[in-house]
Amino acid sequence: MTKKKYLSLCVFAFVVLLGLTPRASADPVVLDGLVGTTVSFDIDLQNPIENGATLFLNGSNFTIDSPLVLNDLLFANFPPSIDPGVDILGTLFTVDLPSSLTPGLYNGTYFILGGFDPNDQETLAEIDFQINAQAAASPVPEPGTWVLLMTGVGALGLMGYSRRRQISLNRAA
Repeated sequence: MTKKKYLSLCVFAFVVLLGLTPRASADPVVLDGLVGTTVSFDIDLQNPIENGATLFLNGSNFTIDSPLVLNDLLFANFPPSIDPGVDILGTLFTVDLPSSLTPGLYNGTYFILGGFDPNDQETLAEIDFQINAQAAASPVPEPGTWVLLMTGVGALGLMGYSRRRQISLNRAA
């Protein structure tokens, strides 16, 4: 192998390893949601190496606080590989917030696994997230609901009044 090819291979390996090195930890992404709804996490997946190799998405792994359940959509919304310089937007996962859920913060971590080979299982991305489950606000009745309620109460009042009047007329006779 010539020195030039060897140097090119070393530089390419360094760039690949640099791209796969975990980044410094950042604050978790906070997803706000109301109890009884579903929260989704949208992401822009990209292969930033312009003249490099195809990036394979070979799997995912995640953890999430109980009682929440994460619906993994990596393979439903993204192709199994991303060509160099391509960006793909989509929903990575959703989390259902059941109506019985206690409001509060719930933690999770999502890992995208893959690499430049169809069999690689390197961590390509690690996403720390928190779900801020908030209690649903009590709904304010619409004006039509108030009209219907008052009409019903009025009808009951009229029925009671007419019944009393009928009884008093029967006693008088």
